[in-house]
Amino acid sequence: MPNVGRMRVGFCELDEPLRIGGLEGACRGLEAALRRAGHEVAPLGGGSSYDDLRACGVVHFHGLWSPVHARVARRLRRLGVPYVTSPHGMLEPWAWRAKRWKKWPYFHLVERRKMARGRAVLATAAQEAGRLERFFPRALIHTLSLGSDLSRAPDYVAARAELGWEKDERVILYLSRIHPKKGLKELLHALGEFEPARLRAAQVRLVVVGDGPADYVATCRALAAKLEDRLELEWLAGVWSDKKWRYLQGADLFALPTYSENFGIVVLESCEVGTPVFTTVETPWTPVAEAGFGWVTEPGVAAARSVLGDFFENPRATAEDRLRCAQWVRENYGWDEIAGGYIALYEEAARAPGAVSA
Repeated sequence: MPNVGRMRVGFCELDEPLRIGGLEGACRGLEAALRRAGHEVAPLGGGSSYDDLRACGVVHFHGLWSPVHARVARRLRRLGVPYVTSPHGMLEPWAWRAKRWKKWPYFHLVERRKMARGRAVLATAAQEAGRLERFFPRALIHTLSLGSDLSRAPDYVAARAELGWEKDERVILYLSRIHPKKGLKELLHALGEFEPARLRAAQVRLVVVGDGPADYVATCRALAAKLEDRLELEWLAGVWSDKKWRYLQGADLFALPTYSENFGIVVLESCEVGTPVFTTVETPWTPVAEAGFGWVTEPGVAAARSVLGDFFENPRATAEDRLRCAQWVRENYGWDEIAGGYIALYEEAARAPGAVSA
């Protein structure tokens, strides 16, 4: 990606507990790509001075529902510094189900105004862009994918040896937040619909890696416990560091049968290391199925059971299959190429005339 002139881009992010997982990975990936292209990325927050803000050519807000972001945006408008906002899925239909009574008035009184007075609202895929049109003019909405830094590659045999997974086991991996929208309970119900002898014959190992609300986690664990007579079960707390890559590399199927996902960066990460994916049409990942690297279906138990049946009946991905999947990611989702679109948007925002009133 060519260097188009140094720019200082401010990143205003949510507090750390709220950005663990995909959001954190997206911000760090974009930040690194911007730096490689010769630009500066400056973290901003409620303690940032007017001089800090004035020094930015543009500011990028990541995530919603933050009073700190609203205060920073007001200061930027007074200074005439342009900004853009990435909701990162926080206006998706499922997201409104949690604390809607609180979010709805705050959105219309604060958040919507803040976003509309910026230079752009960023969606990560066409699905999210279409849903954002409910709230904002189409001209304000821009669609820019997230990407990968392409730092990992398939390493199936070594990863399994390190994790202690047997050669003949079919490992199904769920690695995500454990939340009702993510579909883990449906995956467990679908596994429970198979005859015990079939799961034992397939030598299934289910690996669940994640944290979530205590009540929902307890419900899922109780369902999983009922399967322990027919499959191997491994349940671990959330792993968001580099350790997650070994799980992704060693799995035979990564499963995210979600009801709502604006992007699903972990789907991309699974494909980056060549592991087949099972996800749903509520993600932007139909290209995975079209390219032949997994299954994308409607959410729900019936669809999950059908996919698992296909998975058990078909041969596992070969080393060559995994390399082709990884190469597909390299050709289509490298951050260094994708970041060019963000840089162009930032430059357009910075060139737009006039400050917006506070």
